[in-house]
Amino acid sequence: MIAAGLTLIGFFALAAAMPRHAPALLGGWQTRLPPQRLRIAGWALLLAALAATLAAPDWPRGLVTWFGLLPLAAALVLLGLSYDVRLARGAAALGLIALVAGLLG
Repeated sequence: MIAAGLTLIGFFALAAAMPRHAPALLGGWQTRLPPQRLRIAGWALLLAALAATLAAPDWPRGLVTWFGLLPLAAALVLLGLSYDVRLARGAAALGLIALVAGLLG
């Protein structure tokens, strides 16, 4: 669950770093969050998700899981951007919930 949350938040950050999507995703926060920092944070979160899956005792299965999570999380953010921005924000919120649930569980 930790990897899923990190992957969702990472793709949200990468989408928010793009000039085309930043106004819709960030709203008033656009001026406070520079795109370069969002891009770095997005890639760092994706690498942290990879590290979380590789830290598991069954790391080969974790690696396959990470490769499966990448398109799933990207699709959730992409569909949210295509249809309604609230869905993309909801995907990021779902990522935070998954991250907290994974850390507490």
